[in-house]
Amino acid sequence: MVSDPTRPADVPQGGNGQSSGAAMELARLRAALGGQSLGDLYLRRVKRRALLRRGLGVAAGASCFAGLLAGLDPLSDDLRADVRTRHGETQQLALDARATATLAPCSAIKFAAGGARNAFTLLDGTVLVERRPGAASPFIQVSTRAGAVRVTTGDFMIRRGDGRTIVTAHDDTLTILPRRGPRLTLAAGHAMNLEPDGPGERAIDWGLATSWRNGMLIVEDGTLGDVVTGLAPYWRGTLYITPRAARIRASGVFSLNDASRSLAQIEDIFPVSVRRLPFGVVTINSVS
Repeated sequence: MVSDPTRPADVPQGGNGQSSGAAMELARLRAALGGQSLGDLYLRRVKRRALLRRGLGVAAGASCFAGLLAGLDPLSDDLRADVRTRHGETQQLALDARATATLAPCSAIKFAAGGARNAFTLLDGTVLVERRPGAASPFIQVSTRAGAVRVTTGDFMIRRGDGRTIVTAHDDTLTILPRRGPRLTLAAGHAMNLEPDGPGERAIDWGLATSWRNGMLIVEDGTLGDVVTGLAPYWRGTLYITPRAARIRASGVFSLNDASRSLAQIEDIFPVSVRRLPFGVVTINSVS
């Protein structure tokens, strides 16, 4: 959370006639969130009609984190990306005659030199690779900052963001080449964090892990923070959840195609208040 809130006397004044209204809006937002940098940036948005360009406290979203705070495509400055998706957008690409890659919202990839699609780097977000077996099928390799996955058959998913690189295997064993350390094998139906301090291998439900493809977020024995993180790439704005609210235990099915409805569902089910503010800012606070 941002500390040291701005005092009213510190709010800059302008000569465009909007200072009074802007100060009132700033006071409302400061009361909900607090923070000097937040107040200054919010006022700048009101007075200059600029996009937010800095942090807004504890915002939710592993992917699209920068984009949520800035209100922009988070990868607009990442000139390395060959393909990128925006908030709420998914995209499927043919890698070869037998393989496809589906990018979740707020994801970006870069193909290897030479333009071949069977090898690429996941720069951010989530990619799901589906591969049908075939005698002449070449390998598929997906690289990340933490390592690479190389397969000839089988489906898998990689999610990069929030300091984690999660690899999930569906129906076949994966060969993983960590950036540091020896080659690893990931069993079908399991997931692993490739970051050095990440958790070990664990069993997963493939249907739950890939439910985003069907416009659903399914959480079992998770937290409200997990729910808000899952919704974040589908919300055009900023989702702010307090640490106390984020720790609330949560399970349920939430619509990704209608994030506004899911936010209403959160307020109905959990002991929290959901407050909607200008510019797509939503605050979620514990009331218990």
